[in-house]
Amino acid sequence: MLSAFDLDFFDGGRRRRTALGAGWDVRFEDVPPVRGFRWNKGDRSFPGWYYAVTTGGHVGYESWLERDRLILLDFAPDVVGIASQPFWLHWRNANKRRRHAPDYFVRLADGRARVVDVRAADQVDERTAQAFTATEQACSAVGWEFLHLGLPDPVFMANLRWLARYRHPRCGRETDVAERLAEVFRQPRQLRAGAEEAGDVLRILPVLFHLLWTGALRADLDGSLLGGGTVVHASDGTADGLELEGRGRSLLLRPRPGTRNEGCQMPKLSRPAALVVGDRVRFAGQVRAVVAVSARAVTLTDEGGSPREVPLVVLLGEKDFEVLNSPVRIPVPPVSLLEALPERVREKALWWEGHILEVLHGLGPDADADARPRPEYDPARHSLTARERAKAAELTAAGSRVSVSTVGNFRRRYQAEGLLGLADRRPVRKRPRFGMVDNAVAEAMRQAIKEGEDDSTRTGTYIIWRTSEILREQGERAIKLPSQATLYRLLTKLSQGNPTSATARNRRSRAHGAKAPFGQWTVFAPGEVVQIDSTPLDVLVRLDDGVVSKVELTGMIDVATRTVTAALLRPTTKAVDASVLLARTVTPELMRPGWVDALRMSRSVLPYRRLLDIDERLEHAAAKPVIVPEMIVCDHGKAFVSRNFRASCRFLEIDFQPTHKASPFQKGHVEKMLDSVGTLFAQFVAGYTGRSTDHRGRNLHKQPLWSLLELQEVLDEWLVAKWQNRAHDGLRDPLHPGRSFTPNEKYTTLVEACGYLPLALSAEDYIELLPSTWRAVNDYGISIKRRIYDGPGLIRRQHSGITEKKGLWEVHHDPYDISRVWVRNHHGDGAWIEATWRHLRHAPVPFGELAWDHAAQGLPEGTEAEIAEAAAALLTRAHAGPQDTEAKPKKRTHRDKRVAARTKAAPPVPTPPPASSPTPKAEPPQPEEEERLAKVIPLGLFDPLADPWKTR
Repeated sequence: MLSAFDLDFFDGGRRRRTALGAGWDVRFEDVPPVRGFRWNKGDRSFPGWYYAVTTGGHVGYESWLERDRLILLDFAPDVVGIASQPFWLHWRNANKRRRHAPDYFVRLADGRARVVDVRAADQVDERTAQAFTATEQACSAVGWEFLHLGLPDPVFMANLRWLARYRHPRCGRETDVAERLAEVFRQPRQLRAGAEEAGDVLRILPVLFHLLWTGALRADLDGSLLGGGTVVHASDGTADGLELEGRGRSLLLRPRPGTRNEGCQMPKLSRPAALVVGDRVRFAGQVRAVVAVSARAVTLTDEGGSPREVPLVVLLGEKDFEVLNSPVRIPVPPVSLLEALPERVREKALWWEGHILEVLHGLGPDADADARPRPEYDPARHSLTARERAKAAELTAAGSRVSVSTVGNFRRRYQAEGLLGLADRRPVRKRPRFGMVDNAVAEAMRQAIKEGEDDSTRTGTYIIWRTSEILREQGERAIKLPSQATLYRLLTKLSQGNPTSATARNRRSRAHGAKAPFGQWTVFAPGEVVQIDSTPLDVLVRLDDGVVSKVELTGMIDVATRTVTAALLRPTTKAVDASVLLARTVTPELMRPGWVDALRMSRSVLPYRRLLDIDERLEHAAAKPVIVPEMIVCDHGKAFVSRNFRASCRFLEIDFQPTHKASPFQKGHVEKMLDSVGTLFAQFVAGYTGRSTDHRGRNLHKQPLWSLLELQEVLDEWLVAKWQNRAHDGLRDPLHPGRSFTPNEKYTTLVEACGYLPLALSAEDYIELLPSTWRAVNDYGISIKRRIYDGPGLIRRQHSGITEKKGLWEVHHDPYDISRVWVRNHHGDGAWIEATWRHLRHAPVPFGELAWDHAAQGLPEGTEAEIAEAAAALLTRAHAGPQDTEAKPKKRTHRDKRVAARTKAAPPVPTPPPASSPTPKAEPPQPEEEERLAKVIPLGLFDPLADPWKTR
C-alpha cells in the first residue's frame, strides 16, 4: 500500500516527490501550499488567507466553507499546527493517473496527524468520492487520521465567527479585566449583566469574548445565538487543554448528529395533503383506487378486486406508497394576462367558465347558496361524460353549435390553466423574437457584439460587417442576409440594455457585471470587513517639479459603519502606500491647525469620554473612529496582492480576501465610496476635470491649482467634517427604515455590542511597517532623495556590519512624512536612531479647508451651526484654489526648479528643532535662489515614538 502512493510537496523552497513510505514523517504542518489559489471571474468560491492564532500566520482557504472549518480548527485546543494544500497525493486508478491535494494537514498536541478534506455532501460527486477514498487508504497506511467534513452547525458556526474576531492575544492583554470577569462569572450569569458589573462594556466585552474563545469562560454556543441573555460561567480548569462540556469543542471536527455532514437532508414532502375518493395509489405492490376515506382508515380496491380497509398509519408507513393521481386544483387565473386580451375575448372566456363550472360541479358561478343542481348536471346521478353530453346538447339547442368533444376540451383546459385556458389567445400570440431572421444570423451577430466588449466603441456598420464575416468563416454561405434595415432592427434587439454605441467603460461594466443574483454579505461589527481600492481622482494638482497631473486616491472603508478609515493621494499607488495606509488606519486622526473646534471627537456623537479611558491617543483626535480591520477585501491590483501588503496584514493579524478578477461589484462599498468622493468632494475643488475628456473644461492648468500636499490636507478635513457626519442610505435602522444613520452614529451603536479594542502600534511596530532603504551615514548625515537627515545619535562614517549590503545602514522612512527617518543601530541591539530633516524649519506646510453643507444628527447644541459657518468659507477657498498674495517671483531657470523640487515632498510632520550637530565637512550644493516658502504651521500628527500606553 505504501508504494502505491507518492507525495509531492515543497521542502525548503524546492519541489520534492517521494514515495508515501519515505515521506510520511515530514512536518507537513510547516510546508507552503503545493498549489496556488485562483480567483477566476464567475467562480462561486472565494479563496483567501485566514490569520490563525494557532500558527501565528496566514493559512489559505479555497472557499468560505473551508474558512469556517479553518476557524473551527483554530478554535480546537488540541490542534497545534495547520497547513493548507500540504501535498499532492499521486496514485493510479484503473491504469489512470490520479492526484489529489487535501485541504488541510493538522498536527495534534499528542503528535498525531490528521488530513482533512472539506466538501459539502451535495457537492461530492463520484470522482471526488474516489479521491477521498484513496486519500483515506493512504492515511491509514501511515497511521494518519482522515476526516471528510461538510457543513458545520449553522448556529454554532455563527457564534464562533463572532468570537473569532477576538481570538488575537491583544484582546486578552488586560489581565486585571480578565481576573475581574473570572470572579464575576464564578457563578452562572447573563452575559450583558455580568459585563456591566465588571466595568464599562466598551473595555470589558473584548476581553469577555476572548475568554470565551480560549475556553476560560463557557457558554452554550450551539443552543442559540450569543446575546445579552446568554448564560456564561467560569471554566473549572485553565484554558489550556480545556475540554468543553456537552456539544462544544468535542464536536469541532466531527459532524453533529442529524446535520448534513452525515448525509442527512431536509425530508421531502412526498405525502399528499389529503386523500380523496377517486385517487389511485400504489400500495403493497399493486395499484388500487380509493373508494372511502375515514379519520382512521382508507378503503382501497384494485382494478377488479374486492375492497380492503387499510389503517391510515399502515398506508402512509408503507415504503412503496405513492399517489399516482390526485384531483388537480384549478389554478388561480393570471389576471395580468387576462387584462392583455381584448374585451370580447374576456367576455367569451367568462361565458364558457359558467358552463364548464356547471359541468364540473352541477352549479354555475352565480348560483345561490341553497340552489340544487339541475337533474342532467347532478354529479351524484350522472357521470362527467354524461354531463358534457348534456351541455353540448343544451348549447346547440340555444343556437351555439358545440360538439361533445369541444365541451370536453374546454373542461380539460379549464382544469389545467384556469380561466386563461378558455380564452382565445390568438390576438396576443407570441411571435418569434427576431421575426423571419435565421437563427444563424442572430447567433453570428451575438458573437460579433461579444467580441467587441473590451474593444473600442464602433458603430452598427462594423457589427453588421463583422456578422457577415463570421457567417462566412463558419461556412454559412447558403444563408442570405436580410436587408440593412432588418439587420439594424436585429442589432437593436440584441444590444438592448448594453448598446454597442455606448462608451467603452459603460460597455465593459455591463458586459462583465454580475451574472448571478447579488448575495448579501451581512456584517455586524466595526472592522469585520474592510475594503480597499484606488482610483484616479478627477482633479489636477501641481506636483513638486511644476508638472500638472492627476493623482490616485487610495481609500479604505469599513463596511459595517461606512467609515473611511484612511485615504491617501499619491501620483501612483504602490505596495508601500497600501501598507502605510493600513498602519494609519489603526491610528487616530488628530486635529490639525485651522480646523474648527466642532470637528473634535469630544464634541461628536462618539462616546469620547468612555473611549478616552481606554485609548489615551484619542485626547486630541478628530471626530472619526479608530477601526481595527479583521478582514481586508481587495482586488488584484499589484499594490494590494503584493508580498509587502500581505506581510503587513500578517503582521497586524488581519485576514486577507481578494475578490474574483474583473468583478468590481464584489467590493461595491469601496467602489461607491470612491465614486462619491468624485461627486461630493472633487467637483468643488479647483482644477476639477470631470469624469472624462467630454466633461473637461479648458485651460485648467492655468488655474490656481492645489499641490498634492495641500489637497491631501483638504481631503482629510472633508472626510471628518462631511463624510463622517452625512446620513448614509446603507445605514438604516431595520425597525425604522425611514431613519438613516451617519457613520459616526452607526459606530456608536455597534461599539456597544462589540466593545473597543485599540491596536496600539508601538514605536518599533510602526517603524517596521514603513518602507526601508539602505544608505551610508556621512559626516553631514544621511541623504535620501536629495534631503539631508541628521541626528545626534548617528554612527558616522562606519561600516554597519551587514556585508550583503556593503556596509550600508538600514533606514526606514514614511513617504507621507518627510520630517524624519529612522536608522537601525546594527552595532547595538537593533534599536532605532531618529534623524530629522535639516530644512524642517523652512518646509512649506500647506493648510486649507473644505466645504461641508450638512451636519451630523444628534451632535451637541451649537456644533451644526459652527460647522456650517466654517463650511461656507471652506467651499469658497477650495474652489478658488491656493492664493499667492506676494509679488510674482521672477521666472526661474530649470536648475532652480530642480533644486526647489527637492525641498518639497509628502505631508511633513513638523517637530521641535533637531539637536545641534557638528558642521558637516561636505555641505551639499545650495541653490542660488531659493523658492519662496510658505509660513510654517506646526501639525500635531501621530508620533510613532510616543508610548500611547504610558500612564500619566
